Amino acid sequence: MDEIIVGIVQDEFKADPRKNYEKIKEILSKHYREADIVLLPEYSMINILAGLKPLDVYNRSESLEDSSFIARLSDLASSLDTNILAHIIEKTDIKPKTMSTSVLIEPSGRTSKVYSKIHLFDAYGYRESDYFIPGNSLSKGIYLGKYLFYVAICFDLRFPELFRTYTRNNAYGVFVHSGWVKGYLKEEILDILGKARSHENTMYIILSDHTGELYVGRSGVFNPYGFREVDMGFKPGYIEWAIKPEVVEEARKTIPVIDKSRIFWDILFKR
Repeated sequence: MDEIIVGIVQDEFKADPRKNYEKIKEILSKHYREADIVLLPEYSMINILAGLKPLDVYNRSESLEDSSFIARLSDLASSLDTNILAHIIEKTDIKPKTMSTSVLIEPSGRTSKVYSKIHLFDAYGYRESDYFIPGNSLSKGIYLGKYLFYVAICFDLRFPELFRTYTRNNAYGVFVHSGWVKGYLKEEILDILGKARSHENTMYIILSDHTGELYVGRSGVFNPYGFREVDMGFKPGYIEWAIKPEVVEEARKTIPVIDKSRIFWDILFKR
């Protein structure tokens, strides 16, 4: 596998998981071509900012074992013969709290929980922790061919320790589900953070963001030199893009910051 084709969905989703699935199905049925993995935005199962209170979200959430949303996406992944990396609102036993979770859905029908969001968005006067329980473990790895990737969710982008941990585990990139809310300079901040996380770790950042009335859009791909290769702007859309592992390897030889990080620094995850 000399290159990996990633598919990125950018759209506006609402409060109803069934209708959101139908939108995802329509997008991919029309536009999917050859992606090895398709990345969906944060809140693409349930948009918690669509006027929903924590209990409303809880009542719409699903456990991973019997999720109809995951089952439908599994059928879609099988029909397209591709992997789908989905954002799920995962039901817990602590009502009305749920978890913000990433699930890998393979074309074989196998599904696996990859990650639950650690850093909840308690900022700018908003409290995501009113809705979610934070995750307590790092992302599991996803292998595409022989190349290793990890997952992060939105607000995680502000925590460089997380991405440095993944790159020191030899990650070629991180997939980011995002629901980056509009606000003062927020669009530019998203762009800056994507460039910074990619370049300081000499790896790819692949980001799928919500768009519409509340979110900035600007999904895309940032390469290991900190250059934004793809900018999807503000409108709904779908794109497929080739990322090249050899560019990661080249960047790490040219700018050996990861080797030096291993020598001088320890990073401790406290959970």
